[in-house]
Parts: sequence; C-alpha cells; structure tokens
Amino acid sequence: MSNLKRPPRLLGSTGDLYNGTINAKDDQETVKFVKKAGETASSTKVGAHQESNYFKSAQWSADGTTLLTSSADNVLRTFILPPDLLSTTAIHSLCPYASHVLPSPAYALAVYLSYDLSTPNTALYVASPSSLPIRLISPFVPGILASYPLINQTTEAFIAPHSLLFDAYGDNVNHFFAGSESEISIFDINRNGEGPLSRMKTIPSRRKKIVGGGVGMKGIVSALAMSSEGILAAGTFGRWLGLYDTGGRGGTAGIFEVGKIDEDEDGVGDGAGITQLLWSPCARYLCVVERGSEGIGVWDIRSTGKRVSWLRGRKAKTMQRLSVEVVGSELWSGGTDGDVSVWEGLGVQEGLVDPVYEFRAHEDAVSSAVMHSSGTVLATCSGQRHADDLRDNASVLDNSLKVWSLEQNLGSP
Repeated sequence: MSNLKRPPRLLGSTGDLYNGTINAKDDQETVKFVKKAGETASSTKVGAHQESNYFKSAQWSADGTTLLTSSADNVLRTFILPPDLLSTTAIHSLCPYASHVLPSPAYALAVYLSYDLSTPNTALYVASPSSLPIRLISPFVPGILASYPLINQTTEAFIAPHSLLFDAYGDNVNHFFAGSESEISIFDINRNGEGPLSRMKTIPSRRKKIVGGGVGMKGIVSALAMSSEGILAAGTFGRWLGLYDTGGRGGTAGIFEVGKIDEDEDGVGDGAGITQLLWSPCARYLCVVERGSEGIGVWDIRSTGKRVSWLRGRKAKTMQRLSVEVVGSELWSGGTDGDVSVWEGLGVQEGLVDPVYEFRAHEDAVSSAVMHSSGTVLATCSGQRHADDLRDNASVLDNSLKVWSLEQNLGSP
C-alpha cells in the first residue's frame, strides 16, 4: 500500500450523530432512527451521563458486510453497509441496523468467524460485560441468545474476560477462548448456561512449584491471537507474553516479558500493558500492541523473546485501547492525533521503522483502524474521554465511524 497516491476516498460516515455526551446521544439517535421507524422511543440513560459518547472499537464481520462497534454508552451497534457503497460517489450516512444495550461496560467483543449475513443464524458475536456472564448476541434477534458463566471458584463471583477470540484453528468453529486473571478458558457457543469446557492456568500450580517445575505468567490475559499454524499467543497487562501450541490446547511453547528490552532507548520498548496481538500471515512474526506506547514491537517467534523491529511514530501515549490491523506485510494504526499511519515490511526491516504513509481520518483519537477482507476498504472509528465539561462544548468532539475506499488511490509500484 506504500503506492497510495492520495488520501483514501470517504464512502460513508455517521457524521456528527454521536458528537455529544451520552445523554445527548439518546435524544439524537431516537429522533433520527427510532421515531423514523415508527417504534416507541425508550431511553437508555442511567444517571447524568455527561461523558463523551466516543467509539471504543470497531470490527468487521467475516463476510465483510457488517461492522460491530462498541461505544462509551455501553451500547453495541451493528452497522450493515449499503450494497451500493462502492458504486456511488455520494457519501453514505451510516446508521445502526441494530443495537444491544449492556448493563455495564464491555471488556471484550468477538465476531463469529462463520458470520454470513445471508444466513441469519450465523450472524453472531460474543461480548463480556463487566461482572456478568459472557453473552451471545445477534443483530436479528432482540435480547440475549445465550450466556456463559465464568465463575471464580473461590468467591463464586462472575468473572468478565478481558479478551475473547473465536477458534480459527482446526474444526472447532463453535469454540471461543476467554482470557481472564492468569487463566484462559474455552467455551462452546452451543452450551447455553454452561461454564467453560476447560480452564488453563497461565501460572504453574502450587504442586508444580513445590517439585521445581512449571513456567508461567501472572496477570490479566488482555489479548489473544491465533496463528495460522495453531499457536495461541496470550498477552497480559503486566507485559508478559505466552505461547501455547496445538491450537491453544497443548503445552506452553514459550513465555517471556516484552518490557525488559531497551526500555530507556528513546522510548523503544515502552508500554503500559498489552492490549492487542497480531500474527503475520507466515506465523513467524508477532506484533505486540500496548497502551501508553509510541510504537509497536515486532517479535520473531522462532527466537522466543527476540524483538526484531520497533514501529515508531505511533501517536498512542494513552491508556485507551487503540486497535490496529495487519494486512499482509503492512500494519495500519490510528493515533491520538486523528491520523492513520502505515508501516511496511513486517519482519523484513530490523531496528527502528518509520511509517511510509499517513492520512488524516478524524479530528480526535482513532480508536480502531480495521481492514475489509478485500484489502481495499478501511473502517475507522474515533473519540476519547475528555476531562472538560462537554455539555456546551460538543463541537470539539469527533465521535464517528467512517468507511474509506483505497482502491482508486493505488498507483503503480
């Protein structure tokens, strides 16, 4: 993509619909969508929500027809893109097809890998609201389709996973992984109301410690990623990285700390906890994304614990999760300055690597930059917490979802 000749073309946007506080969103969205559909308006207000209603994340469905978003108002919105999105020059107004209101913030989301809009019973995703069981949700069915409790065996309290991942390895398409405190669990979406099929501790048991065996990592498992060769990578807020073979069901292939190398060398290796892991298509390199970091580390997994390059220039010195995307040998990332940056040659270039291309996507932090499976359509969403009183100053916000075309901007190499 380094041969992009000019900024991508905007195809669709939510505009200024969510450029306000959470309470203001309730009124605007109800007037624009709910009343227009002839439905009874119902408020989702809980107390005096004067916080900016920013987008936390966006994800594509497997078939590329749908975007799932999470926002500060604890609402999960499903945007089904119009079929003429690419064929017209007009900028489409994006509106949610369905919304699911959560009673508490969602720690993690994952879209079913067999999601197919033409087969409604596959249009599924899971979410983990705070202090509640994991939920299975569909944009075509109101309410909750199924729930999966993860319970602390000591206190009997619900555990809300901080990371969710559907199984992309083998034939277990209905299984998903859930990362929590020093533990990775496996669930089956067909087992409504049941707990995990298995629970794997990421720290050695007390018995193994006594006999001198066991290697592990302690902390909240905040990120999960499966390689094409069946290696499950798990990262923690404590900056530890674990590798598990046989599709995450085998033994520990390696564990190392990502924060011990060159921490004081011009910000190289800085970070405040892993928030995302992404494999290269060849399954050799792993990109480690952290909050509070101005760069992204690329690690050669064949040499466990060796970082081969540092993608610098990422404006992400924030505790907010800013999700990135790996496309072939490229990495696309948004920043707090509203720009989207692109780095090339994952694993090929060593040392410090600068972005090869940047463009302005939003006027606030880009919380997600996710690529369509075609590689020619990019979705971005934006917004962040603001300390100021926003009731009379909503004009400073950019809480929006946008879809961009890259196809017409590609030049010859």
